[in-house]
Amino acid sequence: METVDIRTGVAMAYADDWFGEPWTEPQVVVMVHGNAESSRAWTCFVPHLARKFRVVRPDLPGFGASPAPVEYGWTAPELAADLVRFLDAVNIATCHLVGAKYGGSACMRLAIDRPDRIASLCLFGSPVRGSGSGNADLIRAHGTREWAARTMRARLGSGASSAQVRWWAEELMGKASARAAFAASSARIDMELEHELSGIAAPVLIVTTQESGLQSVEAVERYARRIPDARVTVLPGDSYHVAAVEPDLCARHALDFISAVAARGNPA
Repeated sequence: METVDIRTGVAMAYADDWFGEPWTEPQVVVMVHGNAESSRAWTCFVPHLARKFRVVRPDLPGFGASPAPVEYGWTAPELAADLVRFLDAVNIATCHLVGAKYGGSACMRLAIDRPDRIASLCLFGSPVRGSGSGNADLIRAHGTREWAARTMRARLGSGASSAQVRWWAEELMGKASARAAFAASSARIDMELEHELSGIAAPVLIVTTQESGLQSVEAVERYARRIPDARVTVLPGDSYHVAAVEPDLCARHALDFISAVAARGNPA
């Protein structure tokens, strides 16, 4: 991975994959992970996407290989602003943006604030408002490893294998910085994006599950109607982190959607 300074005291590591013809200039897909994750969360998506698009996967500040800034709030507006600075630092003028969970919330904030930078937006299990202090309370009391272990089955749903649950709890989220995970969970408590969604100009794909514990299908469809050009895809299951449980299926949905938008002639 490479690392780039995006502003004083803030650096972001990122993976950059392109499996197509090296003499061509592909459009860019930027993938933003959720709280307590890293770019590794998108590993299974890369083979699907990187033959047709350049796939850039940053580690958000404080996660993965990106150091935790001394002073950072991990709010959606701060993350969105730093993602724009990241795009500037790596010379990406516009991109197709993909986000999961709280990373998707930051992506929505970015699309609202800087519609000129986004050609399309794919969201996987991403909330538009806060949902209480439960995660922050667990992290504060028990740390990230115990929090991840206690919540992972509900997060990944009944269809996830034991190996999936163990890897996400022990190898990824359980190893995240407690300070960063707690701050991000706390910042999300009062988050409210729904009433600003009409400001998203890009085409949007929203993927959820039939029995997501995060938000009902009705709630997702309600907020999707606020976005001028949005469609909702409902997958079977009860996971609210469907991108983790069904990465191949979700990657195919993302690839089809992004390819269709790219074919319309949107620059990225």
